[in-house]
Amino acid sequence: MDPKQIIAEMVAANGGPCVLDRIHLPYATAGSGPAAKFGFGCQLFLPDIAKASLRDRSFQFLGDYWRTFPGRVNQLLPEDQRRSVKFAGDPTDRIRADSRNFPLTRSYSTVLFGEVDIGVPKDDVPPYQADMLTVEEQSDELSFVSATMPVCNDEGEVNSQQLLDATLRWCGIVRPVHGTAGFVLVFAAGMSQNTVHALQLMKRFPGFDLIDGVKFVRRAKGTHNRIKGVNWLTVLGEELVSELGGLQQIRQALEPSCAIHRYDGGIVIQAGDGPRLGDTQRNDIPEHYRLVARYTKPVRFESYNKNGLFRVPENLDKVAETLQWVRRFD
Repeated sequence: MDPKQIIAEMVAANGGPCVLDRIHLPYATAGSGPAAKFGFGCQLFLPDIAKASLRDRSFQFLGDYWRTFPGRVNQLLPEDQRRSVKFAGDPTDRIRADSRNFPLTRSYSTVLFGEVDIGVPKDDVPPYQADMLTVEEQSDELSFVSATMPVCNDEGEVNSQQLLDATLRWCGIVRPVHGTAGFVLVFAAGMSQNTVHALQLMKRFPGFDLIDGVKFVRRAKGTHNRIKGVNWLTVLGEELVSELGGLQQIRQALEPSCAIHRYDGGIVIQAGDGPRLGDTQRNDIPEHYRLVARYTKPVRFESYNKNGLFRVPENLDKVAETLQWVRRFD
């Protein structure tokens, strides 16, 4: 199965997104397993506050993620470990206890997983993933949380409402400075370099987001008031809302095409009724996404120097490809 063709047919038919849960992006070598899968995802970048508070908010986020999918998520990759361990029940207390072994003077991260068998050999890409990174106490870099989930539930219903509800709930927990949620590429933990295999998909279907938090943290350094980009849901903290003219001005510019949701610390802009992939080969760039991108362009991060956000083939320039991608809705 050619994922590009299947996705293109799905987009052309204006429906059938559940097929994304049953296909994968293969490696060049047959039988090597998935280079990536497809799903819904959310990534939220956190404010520069006391690191103990950031850790606690992140642990609450992970606990809420498990409670959202209690029958699906049962593996944990602890900090400084190479192998995941299985668990039962809410993992929040276990994660909190493990974190006490790591002082605030160093960073802390952990990942939750839940596997789904789609009949692919050597499948190491769980569709259910939630991870967190809080930087060390002396750092002014961004911390983040992120999560992925299948596009559809077991009844064949698209999980867009669940994604919206969860994103608003998670914003209330971690109170982010910015973030996004929508269609995403899903990689195995530590395998985001597989973007080299996904670049053509990312170019053709602009609705796919890349939620490699570590890469953006390294590129943005101490910049907290510039966003990576937009998606179906675009999260803006209060500082960014003010810089863009305030809530009332944003409403006047974007409503009724886009819905504006409030959370304690900012807003979530919803670009249309549901997530869209688009298709550049059919000149289909989701107009609601373009509206949000144009309005938020003044607060978009574009200060990429020698490195971009993802790995590209050797004949391409990382920074040029990154800038082309973050500007895809312009």
